[in-house]
Amino acid sequence: MAVRTARAVLLLGTQGDAAQAIAGELARAGDTVIGADFDRLPLGLRSRHVAASHRLPEPRDPASDDALVDLVRRTRPAALLPLGTRAVMLVSRNAARLAGVTALAVCSPEAFATTYDHASCRDQCEALGIGVPEAYTPDEARVRLGRDGGATTLVVKPRVDVGAARGVRYVRDPAALDAALAACRTAHGEAIVQEFIPGEPDRMRAALLVFDARSRLAAALTLRKIRQWPPSGGVTAIAESTDDRELVDLALPFFERWRWRGVAEVEAKLDPRDGRLKVIEINGRLPAYARFASLCGLPLGRVLVDIALGHDAAGAAPYPACAAGQRYVNPGLTLRTLVADWRAGGSLAAAMRRAAADARGGGAPLAAMLADPAPLVGRTLRDWRERREA
Repeated sequence: MAVRTARAVLLLGTQGDAAQAIAGELARAGDTVIGADFDRLPLGLRSRHVAASHRLPEPRDPASDDALVDLVRRTRPAALLPLGTRAVMLVSRNAARLAGVTALAVCSPEAFATTYDHASCRDQCEALGIGVPEAYTPDEARVRLGRDGGATTLVVKPRVDVGAARGVRYVRDPAALDAALAACRTAHGEAIVQEFIPGEPDRMRAALLVFDARSRLAAALTLRKIRQWPPSGGVTAIAESTDDRELVDLALPFFERWRWRGVAEVEAKLDPRDGRLKVIEINGRLPAYARFASLCGLPLGRVLVDIALGHDAAGAAPYPACAAGQRYVNPGLTLRTLVADWRAGGSLAAAMRRAAADARGGGAPLAAMLADPAPLVGRTLRDWRERREA
């Protein structure tokens, strides 16, 4: 990896744990971290590693483009790293305006739009020979569910990326299908229908991939999910790092097709019916478990800055540089899975023993969060307020 000197780095999308981890990594390396986001955590809480924090209009606001460019011109960061979905959306569409002001590591607007639209992403993966779940029109889904008499499960989810498995429903009859389609349209817009790939969460695989300016794979982390929230499919609660070259190779044609630059995530599931990995989603953003990368030996923040600055970062953390067999635990989501396990039947003590066994050896992420507690407290307060207002 190229030798780096201290510099200012602007992180767009700073509230999540992934951003918190990258801010800490860069600050410990001597960089000045500037934060920007589209809203604020309660009480103005933010990471102690973020020297200054700015607020921008939502990307759907016509004023957001000029506001971003103005912020970059005022702060003059050496590099700009967009982390979440909204951040990548905003930066990618303004990349040409920003290129002369700061260094970027971001995919093209067209590439991002393809991952944001799950139907388009699935269809392009299929065209490239990448395994994907079968897709159905609503009429086709009604016919199949009516014919199979409850023996088939289909997935209804928003067509666009809303994150955290929001809006995802599982249906077994035409009435449930119509209700799920209507609910999705009301809350998130157009819905898509796909087959449900059976199997427990441990059949879920994920990969965090980083590509340099020439769209070469610079670094990767792969993992196997152990628990997720919701249990039927969602955000990683407990996972184990793996050496899963099959998943990396499976996804590479998609990123080569789009000459990808920067970070992306792939989620896939091992289908027990034919033994094939099938891509569930590709996300053009940093995943929530990104802190796990640094704990497994991948200095993600530094790699992304080097790529933005145009350094030759290919092979910066050659796959599989990350240590396999490490455990990642998201404490809040793990607690939710424990409660769901308990409520599904059985004793609380048994549910606690199962959760403890799954989480064994995964205390490092929690310890790292508690070393910089303000964002964790802020996210907890925000989630509590949102549940209270729901």
